Amino acid sequence: MTEPATASTTETGPIEPPIAATDQVQENVTSRRRWPALVVFLAIVWIVVVRVPLVLNAQNHLDSDLAVDGITLRDAVRGQWRWHYPATPYIGIPPILYSLPQSLIWGANPFTLVSGGTVAYLSLVVATFALTWVAFGRTAAAWGLLPLTFASTGVIWLSGRITGGHLSAVVWHAIAFLLLYLTLARGGLKYAIALGVWCGLGVYVDSMFLLTLSGLVPAAIGAWWSGGRSRRGLLAALVFVPAFLVGVAPREIGARVDPHNAYPQGFLTSFDTAVLINHVRLLGLDCLPRLIAGHRLPNLESDPAPLELGDPGPNDSPKDTNPLAIAVTVLVLVLFLAAIRAIADPDSSRGNLAANAVRWGLLISGAATLVAFVAYRDIFNPDNYRYLVDLLVLWSIGFGLTMRSLTRMGRGGLAIAVLCGSTMAVLMTLDTGRWYHQFGWVDSRGRPVRVPVDDLVLAWLNDHREVDSFLTGYWDAYRLTFLADRAVRGIPYPIYPNRFPEWSRALPGGHPQIVIARQYQRGGEYVERALRSGGEFLERGNRFYIISWP
Repeated sequence: MTEPATASTTETGPIEPPIAATDQVQENVTSRRRWPALVVFLAIVWIVVVRVPLVLNAQNHLDSDLAVDGITLRDAVRGQWRWHYPATPYIGIPPILYSLPQSLIWGANPFTLVSGGTVAYLSLVVATFALTWVAFGRTAAAWGLLPLTFASTGVIWLSGRITGGHLSAVVWHAIAFLLLYLTLARGGLKYAIALGVWCGLGVYVDSMFLLTLSGLVPAAIGAWWSGGRSRRGLLAALVFVPAFLVGVAPREIGARVDPHNAYPQGFLTSFDTAVLINHVRLLGLDCLPRLIAGHRLPNLESDPAPLELGDPGPNDSPKDTNPLAIAVTVLVLVLFLAAIRAIADPDSSRGNLAANAVRWGLLISGAATLVAFVAYRDIFNPDNYRYLVDLLVLWSIGFGLTMRSLTRMGRGGLAIAVLCGSTMAVLMTLDTGRWYHQFGWVDSRGRPVRVPVDDLVLAWLNDHREVDSFLTGYWDAYRLTFLADRAVRGIPYPIYPNRFPEWSRALPGGHPQIVIARQYQRGGEYVERALRSGGEFLERGNRFYIISWP
């Protein structure tokens, strides 16, 4: 009887395969293991390089919210920690960690502050890649890097923000769905516990994470129901709840320890017909196109306006008729629609219960994001596109699935995928360079340029070292405080939210030393009160004046 041919042997033992063949197999396995890390590494390098001009010119694009982030960071470096960002109990303090290591080394300044936005964005890229890899495969994950690596100027702008860009919300969003997949695919209560703690922390870090839960929870319930309604699934839900409470506990503690909320009516909705119509218009023509393509419709404006950096006035970006802007907007929006179609296609996750749950969760969460945007009362202008940031995960995964479908069609499909991906990468890179160039942040060869801050009010404040407190608009109160070359206290007019109420206490005479009035934030009665008290004009410019307040 013939022996099975499963293992050839000799007197001395099994016959080993040729050494060269073994080495070749091992080399192939090693290459397969290394290429994902190489692809992610190259993406990270490019993302960092593209954001160098943004970091170098941090002082020029520093706004009031970013300045509050900077003041909080500076206090942390000095040892003063908070449970949450000043006067906002719904935004926890963890986002400070993006900038803290750099600040401990080089000091808390605009550059180390803004570099934290790049760290947050890189976290998003890695988390989304990992989610796509485990749920939809390596091909979709590799292609899905493209929209995040060669992102729109709108996304680049958000990656220069910390809390104002809500990057932490979308980082938590991606990792939450990754943990959901692991919980469903691998089982084990440890994943359910990790998911619960992570989701609780998400609500603590940024209340926008509730939009993630609006999709994640029904997706998990749907997966449990369609998967046979197992007792183990119920047990996972039971351990999820206390784990969630542990994660969200810092939010409740912080709200009790430091209850001051400068925005007590910050989450109101409006269902007035005129308001809803205006919000739909802002969503479809301004905010969503700006997030995905970097240009608003129909005039293709690319925000912010170059002449209004560091200015609280209205953002009147000029109409853009450059063919590059047209090409970028058309191509990227078409690809975005294709991405939504791909992730909505049941075939993209057929036979994979966990991946199907992720797909449905992302779709429901995305729909909830759009509905919340339209219903949210405080939607006023294109800058509100930051509330749509969770859609970046949907965009990345959907793009990866679209390209994966094309590559499965043979050589022709692969050629189309390569053409689409390379064209988008080239166009977005050129558009980014043109965007930077309008600010003067890159030269004609694309090399980063650091533009000096040209602010006469800041220069005056730095020259008059006897001044340590001032009353002004919300924009200047915190921006000038953070940019000044010494310790000063900027207090906003009482009509604005006061993020640091402790600064207003125990002031000599009960008021700041001077009033700073800008073109768009004049101060009205407070200027008059200073003048009636014997105040004098200390400085006058075309767009500002400074008055003493005895």
